[in-house]
Amino acid sequence: MEQHRTLIVSDSPDRRYFIKCHLKNHDRSSVHYPNIMSARKAIRLDSFSVIVVDLSIPTREKLALVSDAYTHQSEAKIITIGKGEYLEKTEALAAVPSVERVNSIEFFPDKPAQGLADS
Repeated sequence: MEQHRTLIVSDSPDRRYFIKCHLKNHDRSSVHYPNIMSARKAIRLDSFSVIVVDLSIPTREKLALVSDAYTHQSEAKIITIGKGEYLEKTEALAAVPSVERVNSIEFFPDKPAQGLADS
Protein backbone atom coordinates (compact mmCIF):
# COMPACT_ATOMS: atom_id res chain seq x y z
CA MET A 1 0.00 0.00 0.00
CA GLU A 2 1.23 3.48 -0.83
CA GLN A 3 2.47 5.47 2.13
CA HIS A 4 1.22 8.88 0.98
CA ARG A 5 -2.36 8.14 -0.08
CA THR A 6 -4.86 10.92 0.39
CA LEU A 7 -8.63 10.53 0.46
CA ILE A 8 -10.41 13.49 -1.14
CA VAL A 9 -14.07 13.96 -0.27
CA SER A 10 -15.60 16.69 -2.42
CA ASP A 11 -18.75 16.92 -4.50
CA SER A 12 -17.18 19.56 -6.75
CA PRO A 13 -15.22 18.06 -9.67
CA ASP A 14 -13.27 21.32 -10.04
CA ARG A 15 -12.22 21.41 -6.38
CA ARG A 16 -11.40 17.71 -6.42
CA TYR A 17 -9.23 18.17 -9.53
CA PHE A 18 -7.47 21.17 -7.97
CA ILE A 19 -6.66 19.27 -4.79
CA LYS A 20 -5.62 16.13 -6.70
CA CYS A 21 -3.22 18.08 -8.94
CA HIS A 22 -1.74 19.94 -6.01
CA LEU A 23 -1.17 16.75 -4.07
CA LYS A 24 0.39 15.12 -7.12
CA ASN A 25 2.92 17.98 -7.19
CA HIS A 26 3.86 16.89 -3.64
CA ASP A 27 4.30 13.23 -4.68
CA ARG A 28 1.01 12.12 -3.14
CA SER A 29 -1.53 9.85 -4.71
CA SER A 30 -5.19 10.53 -4.12
CA VAL A 31 -8.36 8.50 -3.99
CA HIS A 32 -11.94 9.63 -4.45
CA TYR A 33 -15.13 7.64 -3.97
CA PRO A 34 -18.40 8.33 -5.81
CA ASN A 35 -20.43 9.06 -2.67
CA ILE A 36 -20.10 9.74 1.04
CA MET A 37 -21.23 6.26 2.09
CA SER A 38 -18.48 4.56 0.05
CA ALA A 39 -15.92 7.02 1.43
CA ARG A 40 -17.07 6.25 5.00
CA LYS A 41 -16.70 2.53 4.29
CA ALA A 42 -13.20 3.09 2.89
CA ILE A 43 -12.23 4.99 6.04
CA ARG A 44 -13.18 1.95 8.10
CA LEU A 45 -11.43 -0.59 5.85
CA ASP A 46 -8.47 1.13 4.22
CA SER A 47 -5.56 3.31 5.33
CA PHE A 48 -4.84 6.93 4.40
CA SER A 49 -2.16 9.33 5.54
CA VAL A 50 -4.31 12.39 4.81
CA ILE A 51 -8.08 12.88 4.51
CA VAL A 52 -9.34 16.09 2.90
CA VAL A 53 -13.05 16.88 3.31
CA ASP A 54 -14.67 19.75 1.41
CA LEU A 55 -17.51 20.74 3.72
CA SER A 56 -20.00 21.72 1.05
CA ILE A 57 -23.60 20.53 1.23
CA PRO A 58 -24.49 17.96 2.56
CA THR A 59 -22.59 19.19 5.60
CA ARG A 60 -24.03 16.86 8.27
CA GLU A 61 -23.03 13.70 6.38
CA LYS A 62 -19.54 15.06 5.80
CA LEU A 63 -19.14 15.90 9.49
CA ALA A 64 -20.09 12.29 10.27
CA LEU A 65 -17.38 11.22 7.84
CA VAL A 66 -14.85 13.44 9.65
CA SER A 67 -15.88 11.83 12.94
CA ASP A 68 -15.39 8.36 11.41
CA ALA A 69 -12.00 9.40 10.09
CA TYR A 70 -10.95 10.63 13.52
CA THR A 71 -12.04 7.33 15.07
CA HIS A 72 -10.72 4.89 12.45
CA GLN A 73 -7.72 6.77 11.05
CA SER A 74 -6.02 8.04 14.18
CA GLU A 75 -2.68 8.46 12.40
CA ALA A 76 -4.11 10.38 9.44
CA LYS A 77 -3.99 14.14 9.10
CA ILE A 78 -7.58 15.36 8.60
CA ILE A 79 -8.21 18.66 6.81
CA THR A 80 -11.60 20.29 6.30
CA ILE A 81 -12.21 23.01 3.72
CA GLY A 82 -14.88 25.65 4.22
CA LYS A 83 -17.74 26.26 6.65
CA GLY A 84 -15.38 27.90 9.17
CA GLU A 85 -18.01 30.19 10.68
CA TYR A 86 -20.49 27.32 10.93
CA LEU A 87 -17.92 25.11 12.66
CA GLU A 88 -17.05 27.84 15.15
CA LYS A 89 -20.67 28.72 15.87
CA THR A 90 -21.93 25.15 16.28
CA GLU A 91 -18.71 23.63 17.64
CA ALA A 92 -19.52 20.73 15.33
CA LEU A 93 -15.93 19.45 15.43
CA ALA A 94 -15.21 20.22 19.08
CA ALA A 95 -14.79 16.49 19.76
CA VAL A 96 -12.05 16.22 17.09
CA PRO A 97 -9.57 18.97 17.99
CA SER A 98 -6.76 17.73 15.76
CA VAL A 99 -8.71 18.44 12.57
CA GLU A 100 -7.03 21.20 10.59
CA ARG A 101 -9.51 23.71 9.18
CA VAL A 102 -8.96 25.67 6.00
CA ASN A 103 -11.54 28.40 5.41
CA SER A 104 -11.35 28.35 1.63
CA ILE A 105 -9.89 26.24 -1.18
CA GLU A 106 -7.72 29.27 -2.03
CA PHE A 107 -5.75 28.70 1.19
CA PHE A 108 -5.22 24.98 0.61
CA PRO A 109 -2.06 25.18 -1.56
CA ASP A 110 0.18 26.22 1.35
CA LYS A 111 -0.88 23.32 3.55
CA PRO A 112 0.84 20.39 1.79
CA ALA A 113 4.13 22.21 1.67
CA GLN A 114 3.95 22.96 5.40
CA GLY A 115 2.71 19.75 6.89
CA LEU A 116 1.97 16.99 4.43
CA ALA A 117 5.23 16.47 2.59
CA ASP A 118 6.66 14.33 5.39
CA SER A 119 3.42 12.69 6.53
